[in-house]
Amino acid sequence: MKFLKSSLTKKSMKMIGSLALFLGGIVLVPTSLVSGHQPKCPDELLK
Repeated sequence: MKFLKSSLTKKSMKMIGSLALFLGGIVLVPTSLVSGHQPKCPDELLK
């Protein structure tokens, strides 16, 4: 019974983690594409 509970906990945590990464990717990609903001390096640093 204890083994079953720990196995179920590990699987659910792994699924929640992968789901969070997937949702984070869905949120981050469109915002970076829509804004199109690229930080520019000052000319003094390029010299």
